[in-house]
Amino acid sequence: MKKKPAISVVVPAHNEEDNIAEVLRQTMEALKKITENFEIIIIDDGSNDNTFHIANEKACGDKRITVVRHQHKKGKSLSLCSGFKLAKGDIVVMMDADLQYSPHEIQCLLEPFKKGYDVVNGYRDYGRYKRSRTLLSKIYNHLTSHLLGRSKVHDLNCGFKAFRREVIKRLIREFTWREGIHRYLINLCAFLGYKIAEVNVSLRTRKHGQSKYGLKRLWNGFLLLLLLFLQVRVLGTQKADG
Repeated sequence: MKKKPAISVVVPAHNEEDNIAEVLRQTMEALKKITENFEIIIIDDGSNDNTFHIANEKACGDKRITVVRHQHKKGKSLSLCSGFKLAKGDIVVMMDADLQYSPHEIQCLLEPFKKGYDVVNGYRDYGRYKRSRTLLSKIYNHLTSHLLGRSKVHDLNCGFKAFRREVIKRLIREFTWREGIHRYLINLCAFLGYKIAEVNVSLRTRKHGQSKYGLKRLWNGFLLLLLLFLQVRVLGTQKADG
């Protein structure tokens, strides 16, 4: 009987042909130092370059790597949701495909689970980035914490997080997954009563490709925030059992 993975790493990717092979190499290298019992799930989100073909080629013959392709772009949140639904690991890690986060720091995300935490959030070092970006992050964190679940973490929008699998399954079951919901996962976990830890992670310069954020995405994220506020604060949803 095939043993259930201890760790699942979910990587959404859109037009990351220059990064995806290195993402897989580094992630495999990092996970092998932790356990041989892992899986990597790549969700190609309707890329119009060679992301899917490169990932599929690298995965050939290795049952620990799963590559799924969305025929049309659905966005990061729904790509994560596709990967989360497939994840079988006790711990599920989400990580971007642009190599701004180091797969070798997955180990750092895992440590707090030994102390009973349910969710671990990455806290990025913004040292090399503009002060305006740090200010926007602080405003965002304050607003979302005020409207949704309050948490003590400093970097709600970090794309490097880890969850116990039962937490992920609960989030999928309790909330409607629209594009942008991945930005509010920590707040929703806080609202549901889960124990959340935060660890420092490196933020590396993107070598290939372009950032996919813009004003339209910011506006859509704000509208989703209001919808989630309506659900958790007005309509209500059940808290975690403990």
